[in-house]
Amino acid sequence: MENNELTGIERQLVLQYLMDANVPVTLIENDKTEKDAKDAKETKDTKDVKIKKLASGVFPVALPGEQLTVLDQGIILLQNPPESVKAFNGKEVRVQFYFNRLGLYFITTVKTVKSGLALVIPSVIKKIEEKKSVKKEIFTALLYYSKKSENASLKCGFIDDCPPFSVPVWSEVEEDNQVTAKNYLERFVMQCRSDGKSIGNGLYLIRVVKFLAEKNKTDAQAIEGRKNPPSVLYVDEQRIVFASSKEELVFDEGANYSVLLSFPILQGPIKERTVYIDIRVENIFEDDDKSKCCTVCSFTKIKEEDARYLEDKKCTA
Repeated sequence: MENNELTGIERQLVLQYLMDANVPVTLIENDKTEKDAKDAKETKDTKDVKIKKLASGVFPVALPGEQLTVLDQGIILLQNPPESVKAFNGKEVRVQFYFNRLGLYFITTVKTVKSGLALVIPSVIKKIEEKKSVKKEIFTALLYYSKKSENASLKCGFIDDCPPFSVPVWSEVEEDNQVTAKNYLERFVMQCRSDGKSIGNGLYLIRVVKFLAEKNKTDAQAIEGRKNPPSVLYVDEQRIVFASSKEELVFDEGANYSVLLSFPILQGPIKERTVYIDIRVENIFEDDDKSKCCTVCSFTKIKEEDARYLEDKKCTA
């Protein structure tokens, strides 16, 4: 038995919970999760050129508990399922849910029955594991803000495929997302112009629309309700851009904040180079689903030598 598998007694408790508590679940086509690594190795032709994998078009679907009936035999019935769920018929899926805030999942196949669709709960139910980051941070970012008249701080995160100091280019946007990203870009430029706000060279907007156009990630949290800090999406000598989910947004448009950037120095007596910046929120851009947002902040106070340092970082990224 793997460490993340439930024991027999734990599984029985979870089954009873599913039957009694009207638990909402999320369905994800399984080849978008556990098969990704295997598929990635197989998407090369004989010339070792990567071949673009076709998307199946079936996206994660959240089902409220009242749409589910869980039988004693460990079968989940979906009566009169919506079209979004019917698309899973015959497919192997990952079913995710929470038990006492603990993230759990199992793999099963969606089957047709007289009353609609059915999911057989297998013998193995697993705990959602914490994602371990092995990426070495090139710097840390500490955001200072006021909360209920008290000063608070958050250590910000980063997004793997968005190096904050690299100059954004349109090719970063995945081909499948480029139409959506282009629509966002045109809308945000018009929005800034109508508000009388400068967008500078506007390159940071490529990073913004890339993030907003991407499909929501299907990774579930190991613990329900855990809050994530904003991630640093882009930095230059004039602006810093943060990305977050809408529900975890800590910024208010027009409000002032401070950021401490710390860059490790591998050699020499000084261990790190710090840059302290006062910032103001210029714009908060949202995706169409209002589930994700990007916060664009301009610098209101920064030392001249620190601005030059950030500019140099951008040139060498």
